[in-house]
Amino acid sequence: MKYIATLALAAGLAAAEMQVMSLAPAAPGGPATHTIVVGGLKPVATGMAPVLGYSPEAINAAIGDVVKFEFKQKNHTATESTFAEPCKKKEGGLDSGFMPNPEGKAGVEWNMTVETLEPLWFYCKQQNGVHCGKGMVFSINAKPDGDKSMSAFKQLAINKNGTEQAPLTTGALQNVDPGAQAAPTTVTIEAGVGGGVATGTAPGALATATVVAGNGQNAQGQACACQCLCGMNSFPAQAAVNNFGGFAGMIPAA
Repeated sequence: MKYIATLALAAGLAAAEMQVMSLAPAAPGGPATHTIVVGGLKPVATGMAPVLGYSPEAINAAIGDVVKFEFKQKNHTATESTFAEPCKKKEGGLDSGFMPNPEGKAGVEWNMTVETLEPLWFYCKQQNGVHCGKGMVFSINAKPDGDKSMSAFKQLAINKNGTEQAPLTTGALQNVDPGAQAAPTTVTIEAGVGGGVATGTAPGALATATVVAGNGQNAQGQACACQCLCGMNSFPAQAAVNNFGGFAGMIPAA
């Protein structure tokens, strides 16, 4: 009986050792906390410019470590993606959501716990300024070299998504005589929700101008609706040239 009990004890110890060995390694002394600063402002010659990045932008972390994202100016996210699609949210992936902090106050944070030693990839999904397309990406446990390094991930984000709209050309407008009478222009006005189509020669088309309704997403990622009166002279002459979204200064910068 003693011999059988000794064998049973030895078998139990062996099973326990195998279970311990199967666990992923953890940091010595307990989990660590890695602080990542997201966004912020940096001094430039003309004032302060937004920081489109994470600092640091790559870390190595053990199982159980906590990654604390501290969000600064102005409105960013930490959204998990894949290496192949740097600026596209991974299905079922982690996402802080938009964390607006226009004044850069302390305490706007989001924490995540590292549960794997496989590389993890993140980006900022702010479209007002195409942050990811400008290289605002972050990685955990990325290999320092090879095809899936942090530098390769960042370059892929820029290559795939650095397609921000080019500004409108104003060269033809710079020498316009402000007193000259513009020739009649044929315009077509298409209404969105519940509207029709009006076509005519300005200013005659203005009489049938239609309010166009639209739906979209604001800088905080929330659903929004808008309406626009579309027709000749809906805006003052030269208003909002080279600006998207209305009059200059109405929409805050990213």
